[in-house]
Amino acid sequence: MTQWMKDRDRLIEETLAFAKRLGPVTRQVEPSKAVAPQQPLKPRDGIFEREDIRQRVADFKATQNKFQREREEYYKATMAKIR
Repeated sequence: MTQWMKDRDRLIEETLAFAKRLGPVTRQVEPSKAVAPQQPLKPRDGIFEREDIRQRVADFKATQNKFQREREEYYKATMAKIR
C-alpha cells in the first residue's frame, strides 16, 4: 500500500471518529422559496437585441476592414523598401 493510500485511510478514520464525537445533528430546513418565472421577452426587447447584434456585426466588419487596409499599406511600404 502506498503512502497516499495510508494517508487517505487515516484521514477517513479521523473524519469518522470526529463525526461520531459530534453525535447526531438535527437542523431545521427552510422550505424552498418559489422562484418567479422569467418574464417573456417583449417584442421591443427582441428588436433591441437584434439591433444590438447588427451594430456589433457592423463594428466587427469595420475593424476587420481597417486591419486589412493596414496590412495592405504595410505590404506596399515593405515592398517599396525592397525595390
